[in-house]
Amino acid sequence: MKIVKYIVLFLLIAIIGLAIYAAVQPNSYEVTRSRIIDVPAELVYNNVSDYKNWEAWGPWLEEDPSMTFSYGETTKGEGASYSWNGKDGKGSQKMTSAIPHESLTTELTFEGMGSASAFWKFDPNVEGTEVTWGMKADNVPYLFKFFGAISGGYDKMMGPMFERGLERLDSVMVIEAEAYNEMMSAWSLGEVSKMTIDKRNFIGYAHSSKMDQEAMSKLFQESMPKVGEYAVEQGLQYGDFTPGAIFTKWDETTGETDFMIGVFLKEAIKPAEDMQSMSFAKGTVVTVSKYGNYGIGDREAHLAIEEFMETNKMTMAGPVYELYVNDPTLVTPDKIQTDIYYPIK
Repeated sequence: MKIVKYIVLFLLIAIIGLAIYAAVQPNSYEVTRSRIIDVPAELVYNNVSDYKNWEAWGPWLEEDPSMTFSYGETTKGEGASYSWNGKDGKGSQKMTSAIPHESLTTELTFEGMGSASAFWKFDPNVEGTEVTWGMKADNVPYLFKFFGAISGGYDKMMGPMFERGLERLDSVMVIEAEAYNEMMSAWSLGEVSKMTIDKRNFIGYAHSSKMDQEAMSKLFQESMPKVGEYAVEQGLQYGDFTPGAIFTKWDETTGETDFMIGVFLKEAIKPAEDMQSMSFAKGTVVTVSKYGNYGIGDREAHLAIEEFMETNKMTMAGPVYELYVNDPTLVTPDKIQTDIYYPIK
């Protein structure tokens, strides 16, 4: 009987010691893990910012396959939410901040075990994107301290979960990147046709450049938003103008081009002091719609128009111009529409 008493006493002392040890654990923590994932920041951000994607790589389902999830009305971006129910308890999470392609912040509530803040950072580098996932909390409740104590500390309790989640996310992103790259390079052409158009007005910035995709893209990124903002300042709605460009010179021998970047208008307005304006009279054009990312399939689209004009013995009567019909942020890259026009006599 004395042995039993000693065993009971030992267990009691151990339990009291563990309880005291848990009670003196830090009242706050911050645990993070990072991993380099070989995909653009935009791609991995888009995956993580939608809670419905988490089931594919979240580490918790490996430990508890019976876990179930319920989603709020919004699952992506700021305001998105979901809740879970598993063998280790219930909880919920809400996205409180979402800076596109840069970071995410969420608030978590663990039923009976307090709350915490989680965060994601997406930092581009030469190897892809450094993805950081972490969680922090202040005023940690006793029960959470207890589980932290028996796990060897908060870092050992949560760190492996973040590491496994990032590892699984990496595997998912490899597959997504392959599909993304295919979509980014996909393009198609509509039917080349002749049509009559009404008068068109244009305002924008004039540029001269080498036929270099990177250099020309930079000019578009700098000029196009300024013209759009100016049009809005003049009282126009977004439906009253369409982004576009006019190419007044395209010399493949010298590799040089002169072009204007701006917007086509339903009604003419006075351009800003550093802008230029141009009008296209009502007339006949040969046109084709190209679908795909900017800079991909463009040469083939122009060659298709030139072949059509040659076959039908048509002559150009003005500069070539393009209209960028839809918002590239609202469609997949293979659906971006560029309408190309060749005025003819």
